[in-house]
Amino acid sequence: MAAMFPVGFRFRPTDEELVRSYLYPKVTGTQTHELVPKHDIPEHDLYAPNTEPSKIWKQFGGQNLEENQEELELLFFTRLKRVSSNGSRIKRTIGGGCWKGDASGKSGKNVLETKSKTMKRIGFKKTFHYKNDQSKDSNSWILHELSLDESLLRHAKIGDMVVCRLRKHPKKEEIIPSTHASSQTSQNTNLMLEFLLELLQSNSREITMAPTMIPEGFRFCPTDEELVLYYLYPKVIGTQTREGNRIPEHDLYAPNTEPWKIWEAFGGPNLEENQEELELLFFTRLKRISSTDSRIKRTIGNGCWKGDASGKYAKDVLETLTRTRIGFKKTFHYKNDESKDNNRWILHELSLDKSLLSQAKIKDLVVCRLRKHLKREEITPHTKVSNPAATNLMLDYWKLDSGEILLDPPIS
Repeated sequence: MAAMFPVGFRFRPTDEELVRSYLYPKVTGTQTHELVPKHDIPEHDLYAPNTEPSKIWKQFGGQNLEENQEELELLFFTRLKRVSSNGSRIKRTIGGGCWKGDASGKSGKNVLETKSKTMKRIGFKKTFHYKNDQSKDSNSWILHELSLDESLLRHAKIGDMVVCRLRKHPKKEEIIPSTHASSQTSQNTNLMLEFLLELLQSNSREITMAPTMIPEGFRFCPTDEELVLYYLYPKVIGTQTREGNRIPEHDLYAPNTEPWKIWEAFGGPNLEENQEELELLFFTRLKRISSTDSRIKRTIGNGCWKGDASGKYAKDVLETLTRTRIGFKKTFHYKNDESKDNNRWILHELSLDKSLLSQAKIKDLVVCRLRKHLKREEITPHTKVSNPAATNLMLDYWKLDSGEILLDPPIS
């Protein structure tokens, strides 16, 4: 079935979804009974002596993620390699280096079943960094290794199988106003706008499947480019699309609210409970200090949104095919020295380039990412875990998800 998702939807599974709906069926050979197939995660050796993280990244399209400004992550099934056939120690060498974890190598973070009231443990997550003192890529790669809890392995048909997130840790680059932007020719801009208007006026990008049929692990995670082109631009010029209603409009610069109040009002705590990315999206209107002043007032409640020292520098948002600048991205932190939430909230503000404002019907409209910056918590192997003996009940629970049969494990 060729499913067309709304613009901005992509495979961004939580650790829980990876363990429950992908690793468990893979290890047990469980057949799924879904109308829409799940995402295909490839199996590849991430602990091979004849490769490197950079080679795997290129082989499986990691460079495309960088070009499209997407999250720098690839997913793989891989098999652990033991130091000896009868030993328990794992060998995590790769090419000329190794995957290095904490000092003991034993600590891991629990992966919990959030749909269960008792928060049962279903797996573990360990994090490693690529270590090779002779390579410029040392510490540039991160590996998150997810494994099943032992209580779920009694029906295993494949041993030592894990699912991994391979992530690239990009080096910080200086942000300047015109980074990587092509020369702004009117021809480039006009061609891009003609194509976009045709796309918006047609129904080619409308949802062709019900939201309940979107496979588990897919969620709305648009890139900056998608937010500017397919959401902000149509909103500003008054082109109606079904997808535009996905992002609410709300005042993020109001004097009678605070970031955490907005977070709670629009379901932010649900993201935390489901271990999803802590981000909400909003359209909002900029407020000028006065009708004749170009300066923007970014106060909120008893604090303000504070940017860099000058407040003038922004990162270009580019259209990936023509490398034409279509917008700007500015980043701000919530500043209130009297509040415990000082510097805990981040606001990414995306605005249109002037070249796209010739048909604007709404002035000073931007689209924003409101993000919560969590405080680091100590990771321990047994935090908030219910009795593992109760995990058998969870296997029955997995059979139902919104009325659809997902898994049918052979419970005895």
